[in-house]
Amino acid sequence: MSNSHSFIITPTIKIGYSKWFLIVLFLYIIVAYKSSGYHQEDEHYQLIEFANYKLGLVPENRLAWEFKEQIRPGFQPMICYFFLKGFHLVGIHDGYTITFLLRAISGLFSIFVISRFVRVYGSYIDSPLQPYFFLLSYLLWFLPYINVRFSSETWSGLFFLLTLTIIEHNKNSQALKKYLFIGILLGISILFRYQSALIALGIILWLFLVHKSKIRDVLTTAFIILTVLCLGMIFDYWLYGEITCTVYNYFNVNLIKGVSASFGVSPFYEYIYYVITAPGPFGIFILLAFLIVSFYNPKNVIIWAIIPFILIHSLIPHKELRFLFPIANVVPFLIFYAFLIIKNKLRASTLLINNKPVTILILTLFSIINCTGLIGIASTGAGTKRTAVTEWIHRKYGTDKLNIIIINVQNPYMDWGPPKNTYYSSSQVNLEYVNSIWQEDFLTHKKKGYKNLLVISDEDITGERAIQRLKTFHLVKVYQNIPDFLTIVYRFYDPDMNDLRLNVYEFE
Repeated sequence: MSNSHSFIITPTIKIGYSKWFLIVLFLYIIVAYKSSGYHQEDEHYQLIEFANYKLGLVPENRLAWEFKEQIRPGFQPMICYFFLKGFHLVGIHDGYTITFLLRAISGLFSIFVISRFVRVYGSYIDSPLQPYFFLLSYLLWFLPYINVRFSSETWSGLFFLLTLTIIEHNKNSQALKKYLFIGILLGISILFRYQSALIALGIILWLFLVHKSKIRDVLTTAFIILTVLCLGMIFDYWLYGEITCTVYNYFNVNLIKGVSASFGVSPFYEYIYYVITAPGPFGIFILLAFLIVSFYNPKNVIIWAIIPFILIHSLIPHKELRFLFPIANVVPFLIFYAFLIIKNKLRASTLLINNKPVTILILTLFSIINCTGLIGIASTGAGTKRTAVTEWIHRKYGTDKLNIIIINVQNPYMDWGPPKNTYYSSSQVNLEYVNSIWQEDFLTHKKKGYKNLLVISDEDITGERAIQRLKTFHLVKVYQNIPDFLTIVYRFYDPDMNDLRLNVYEFE
């Protein structure tokens, strides 16, 4: 239980709640602020722009194609609509500020949900390891980045985590309200992201086959899920202005018609590759933890939820890393639980398990790698990191008349159409495109009466001669979206990330 001064995971251990809460809160707010833009376009175009449409700020013909096909559930756009309406009422209209606030709200809700989860699942972790489990549940290096996203993947995953919390907290109860709550939470999780129906399927099967719930109770949960999805049609009507079934439209368009495959096809094992590579040095341990828990505790509800989710996703040709985000927050528990399983199985081999110097060395190395990753995700923007450039320009130059010379079409602004980005477009600046700084007419692209900037990628600065040429033009670097120290981190975690670096120069 808790009071105003302490956080108790189990009756045997207390963690100073105020101190850790402030640390976690501070880091999440920093990540929310620095993580400008979006991880993937859907996070913006199918949520914020749909809400802006309902606010009368975007015409229908400038929305993403998904609106015409009516495949996006209206639930999260409606939530976004009310947030935006509230921001506008208090005078907040700046798009960069609004998206930061949405990320901050996501981060705060994530902290709340994770706190519920660790209170319940902490009982599975040995007391000496509980503080580490507590911290890693919030601060495994990639989790703050995922948890501040105002995306369908993140919010669906948080309601999945709440479902696990309800199940574990009431594991010895057969009360009807337990199954009602499970159904409501799973239904909401699916309303955020329809693919989470696979998680719900695994949990329902677990309730019936492993938990041995009465068929009446299992059917109650399934009925409540279906009821929530039917209520979702009300939100769909609000968004599209007509009665439609977005869940049917979604699967018809993406799976039956195969539209999702047009965005790329990956092999069956792609998600295994993602699990190993995307978390950096921790990837192989995450995969091993999942395999260990699956082998030694196959009746675990988390395993039953994850397996159909990953398996069926693997059968679908189009795959993306973000599709795994809904299950990311169970990773710390799987890591610690797998460690305890191995510890118990290898009790006779105490060298690595109980040798204190070795343990300290491992924990120190683990902490350094994790903190390095945290610094990395708290130091730059989301996704392609282009929006970090436009936000910096927006904050730095405000209403100045800007002329921006773009080298090799490396435009940081999202000037698509449709869909049209109402927050990050270049409508307030003038863009000049050139192929290279070596063009003879390069300087003719400057404009009198404007603040002139140059945006250029690292690969277009080909060597010392190029640097000298920039100096002869009296160009001074004022910003880069990936700091120098972070390029070193990326070499260790994901070298391809360094290909995204853009530099901003200002003409003196």
